[in-house]
Amino acid sequence: MSTSDYTPKAKAKGRAYWHWNTTKTKLDFPAVIVFCCFFFVFGFLFSSLRSQVSGVRQRGRQLLNSVEYELMGHGKTGDDSISVIPFQVISWRPRAFYFPKFATPEQCQHIINLAKPNLAPSKLALRKGESEYPQDVRTSMGTFLSVSDDPTGVLDAIEEKIAKATKLPRTHYEHFNVLRYELGQKYDSHLDAFPVEQYGPQKSQRVATFLVYMSEVEGGETAFPFESRMG
Repeated sequence: MSTSDYTPKAKAKGRAYWHWNTTKTKLDFPAVIVFCCFFFVFGFLFSSLRSQVSGVRQRGRQLLNSVEYELMGHGKTGDDSISVIPFQVISWRPRAFYFPKFATPEQCQHIINLAKPNLAPSKLALRKGESEYPQDVRTSMGTFLSVSDDPTGVLDAIEEKIAKATKLPRTHYEHFNVLRYELGQKYDSHLDAFPVEQYGPQKSQRVATFLVYMSEVEGGETAFPFESRMG
């Protein structure tokens, strides 16, 4: 324990500073030993627990890589191998997953180069009763690309990997919407689906969105403002 006295004293130029007088009490020698032993035991237990958790994760990875799977027969649209795509659960409401290093830097640059000549101001779907696009809601540049637009097969490989990650067949996909955001550009909070009460009857409806970030930037974000507040 310690007690402290703060005493204001006059200083040059009319200002004051604080002088800190401190008195200390001494701890008995047995108390010091008990105190040190406590921290030693706590540190030892924490270190052991951390190493065990790390070991379990490492053994899990080794087991995954060493297991020989007995593959089943598959149809024309199936695969002849096991796919493992690492992911992290970001949120369950709404359902959001993070797939690290989903596309290679070379693939990303290829898509950027493919889309760049056709970039134009991004548009919005018109709601019922609207005749003009709302201003300042979406200010990015964008274009649409399909697998058939890329003879190199990069888009085909990305789309196939997305199908494996989402478990949704490629026949349900729209074209890739490639977007570029310059400094200060944005897309206000919105739904990617089209509620019937706002947009009228729809031939089809979006059930998922897959985002692939193709460049490293400072600032900017994709936010889910209603996370954990969904029913």
